Amino acid sequence: MRAFTIAAIITVLAVPANAQMGHSKGGGGGKLGKKSDEQIAAEQQKKKKEENAYKDALKKIPDQVKPTDSWTSMR
Repeated sequence: MRAFTIAAIITVLAVPANAQMGHSKGGGGGKLGKKSDEQIAAEQQKKKKEENAYKDALKKIPDQVKPTDSWTSMR
Protein backbone atom coordinates (compact mmCIF):
# COMPACT_ATOMS: atom_id res chain seq x y z
CA MET A 1 0.00 0.00 0.00
CA ARG A 2 2.85 2.36 0.82
CA ALA A 3 4.50 1.73 -2.57
CA PHE A 4 1.22 2.47 -4.34
CA THR A 5 0.84 5.75 -2.42
CA ILE A 6 4.37 6.83 -3.28
CA ALA A 7 3.85 5.95 -6.95
CA ALA A 8 0.58 7.92 -7.00
CA ILE A 9 2.25 10.97 -5.45
CA ILE A 10 5.11 10.86 -7.97
CA THR A 11 2.61 10.55 -10.82
CA VAL A 12 0.54 13.47 -9.59
CA LEU A 13 3.64 15.65 -9.27
CA ALA A 14 5.00 14.64 -12.70
CA VAL A 15 1.83 15.45 -14.68
CA PRO A 16 2.12 19.28 -14.43
CA ALA A 17 5.79 19.11 -15.41
CA ASN A 18 4.90 17.06 -18.48
CA ALA A 19 2.24 19.58 -19.46
CA GLN A 20 4.73 22.45 -19.25
CA MET A 21 7.41 20.71 -21.28
CA GLY A 22 5.20 20.19 -24.32
CA HIS A 23 5.08 17.24 -26.64
CA SER A 24 7.99 16.06 -28.71
CA LYS A 25 5.72 14.07 -31.05
CA GLY A 26 3.89 15.51 -34.02
CA GLY A 27 6.63 17.29 -35.93
CA GLY A 28 7.64 19.85 -33.35
CA GLY A 29 4.26 21.03 -32.21
CA GLY A 30 2.82 24.44 -32.94
CA LYS A 31 4.16 27.90 -32.33
CA LEU A 32 3.45 27.73 -28.63
CA GLY A 33 6.37 29.28 -26.79
CA LYS A 34 8.09 30.51 -29.95
CA LYS A 35 8.42 34.25 -30.44
CA SER A 36 8.70 36.12 -33.69
CA ASP A 37 11.51 38.57 -34.40
CA GLU A 38 9.09 41.47 -33.91
CA GLN A 39 8.09 40.23 -30.48
CA ILE A 40 11.70 39.74 -29.45
CA ALA A 41 12.62 43.24 -30.66
CA ALA A 42 9.61 44.76 -28.87
CA GLU A 43 10.53 42.99 -25.62
CA GLN A 44 14.15 44.14 -25.86
CA GLN A 45 13.04 47.71 -26.51
CA LYS A 46 10.61 47.56 -23.58
CA LYS A 47 13.32 46.12 -21.33
CA LYS A 48 15.74 48.87 -22.36
CA LYS A 49 13.13 51.58 -21.62
CA GLU A 50 12.42 50.08 -18.21
CA GLU A 51 16.14 49.91 -17.43
CA ASN A 52 16.63 53.55 -18.43
CA ALA A 53 13.63 54.62 -16.33
CA TYR A 54 15.06 52.71 -13.37
CA LYS A 55 18.47 54.34 -13.74
CA ASP A 56 16.89 57.80 -14.05
CA ALA A 57 14.85 57.17 -10.91
CA LEU A 58 17.99 56.16 -9.03
CA LYS A 59 19.70 59.38 -10.08
CA LYS A 60 16.82 61.41 -8.61
CA ILE A 61 17.28 59.93 -5.14
CA PRO A 62 19.31 62.38 -3.04
CA ASP A 63 22.42 61.23 -1.23
CA GLN A 64 21.83 60.29 2.37
CA VAL A 65 23.36 62.59 4.94
CA LYS A 66 25.07 60.80 7.76
CA PRO A 67 23.00 61.39 10.90
CA THR A 68 24.70 63.47 13.53
CA ASP A 69 25.20 62.14 17.02
CA SER A 70 23.42 64.54 19.34
CA TRP A 71 24.94 62.86 22.40
CA THR A 72 28.60 63.51 21.53
CA SER A 73 28.96 66.43 23.94
CA MET A 74 27.23 64.52 26.75
CA ARG A 75 29.57 61.55 26.84
